[in-house]
Amino acid sequence: MVALIGVILLAGVASGEVTIPKPAGIEIPAKLPQLKGPVAITTIGQAPGASWVNVLLKGLKIPSTMEDMLSPNDLVAASKNPSTAFKTLVLTMGTSGKGMGGAGVDIDAEIARCNALVTQAKKLGIFVVGAQIEGAARRTDQGDERSNKVVSSQSDLLIVRKEVDGDAFFTNAAKQRNIPIIRTVESLDFKYAFAVLFNSGK
Repeated sequence: MVALIGVILLAGVASGEVTIPKPAGIEIPAKLPQLKGPVAITTIGQAPGASWVNVLLKGLKIPSTMEDMLSPNDLVAASKNPSTAFKTLVLTMGTSGKGMGGAGVDIDAEIARCNALVTQAKKLGIFVVGAQIEGAARRTDQGDERSNKVVSSQSDLLIVRKEVDGDAFFTNAAKQRNIPIIRTVESLDFKYAFAVLFNSGK
């Protein structure tokens, strides 16, 4: 999937400009915050969605750094230099048993890391985006649900695939926090959403 996204993005940016048509079926609010880079990206559950987000942002020429085990100290260290200080934090949702096993963590540790990251991000004035880019494959078990809950309950904006919101879980989470939610059909539709949010490529 990452390779497929990369090929499509290269075709779009080869000329130095990105022309992004609005995807069919995307639900995007008229009023959205204008986000800025650099962007820090991490996975809460060690699933590959964070890598997908990083590829999309790189394709839009938005400065981004992806770290599977991003820590609050990483946010603080980056903040010491104005050129590296993160302005946006993207937390991707969904768990991978293989990924967590390889990283030597479990969902409890990932939730604790998420809580610590958001706490530090708020202190530094970093905008938090919750992203569910992998779709139904990352809404199948208790681990997925715990990842979805901890991220969606603390984000400043949500971007999710429609197929994971059939029960309005994410829509209700956005309503409870009075935050914007973007609902897409495909993973690649996130490219358009990011272009709008970062005022890039459109």
